[in-house]
Amino acid sequence: MSTVAVAGIVNLRVALPVDTFPVPYLSSRRLPGRISLRLSGVGWTAASTLRTLGSEVVFATYLGHDLAGLTAAAGLREQGLLGPATLYTEHLPRAVVLYDTTGRRAGSTDLRDTTTASYPPEVFSAALDQAGRCDLALLTNINFTRPLIPVAVDRGIPIATDLHLVTDVDSAHNQDWMRVAHILACSHERLPLPPTNWIRAIWRRYGTPLVLVGAGERGALLGVRETGTIWSVEATTPRGVHYTSGAGDTLLATFTHYYARTGDPVAAVRHACLAAGWKIGGQPDEPIAITPQVLASLVLPDVSPL
Repeated sequence: MSTVAVAGIVNLRVALPVDTFPVPYLSSRRLPGRISLRLSGVGWTAASTLRTLGSEVVFATYLGHDLAGLTAAAGLREQGLLGPATLYTEHLPRAVVLYDTTGRRAGSTDLRDTTTASYPPEVFSAALDQAGRCDLALLTNINFTRPLIPVAVDRGIPIATDLHLVTDVDSAHNQDWMRVAHILACSHERLPLPPTNWIRAIWRRYGTPLVLVGAGERGALLGVRETGTIWSVEATTPRGVHYTSGAGDTLLATFTHYYARTGDPVAAVRHACLAAGWKIGGQPDEPIAITPQVLASLVLPDVSPL
């Protein structure tokens, strides 16, 4: 069994269905059974996905002392993720997502106190010591994880991170992660180059071993620098498309789980695309993560070199 350290936020998220974008003004709507309230956030999605798939997880995050934070603590405890790496601020982050019948979404996030937090590296080190081993560290690119990068580097732990809607190969915000990451993931949506050119640019600039690009309805691309191969994975949506929030987080977390377990990046990206495609067919109130039993019952998508 692999052990993965995850550092990132947990928020309390409200998901609200809308008929269309842009949203017309209505002073009041009744939506019985259709307003979703649950835990979310990049850190939570990654940690709970890894945990459900079978990885041991060390989860470094901040909860709040407020009512939302109490809810989050209960959720972490239920998933076995509440532990010595859980720290507290005054208020838990929160988010609102609007989504339509096609799966399009518009999200707003309020990070509260975590914008000024700096996670103590000694707490992270102690949690890793207690775990006894760590195969990979999935450090999300929120500011409070910056002090944890040297901890992973000094211990020789490969780092994975998601740049999300990155627009520049020299992104100022993301430099600390980009310089050291073993796995760099991002969305295709705002790339300044076609995804294949982006992968080669990242290889040239940083020498990153594995570059993962989520491409929405076109699936995903994986660049393996050791062989110089860029793999294209077909999109698959076993349950159709209903709610797309968190798909990219699921993609990277699932990839990290299978790569840590097998060392095979191509097999890992096929499982990752399948898990992300399965997730977007669910409703906002469903559990975030696919189980290994469900994943094993589905057909893996095709993959081919470009």
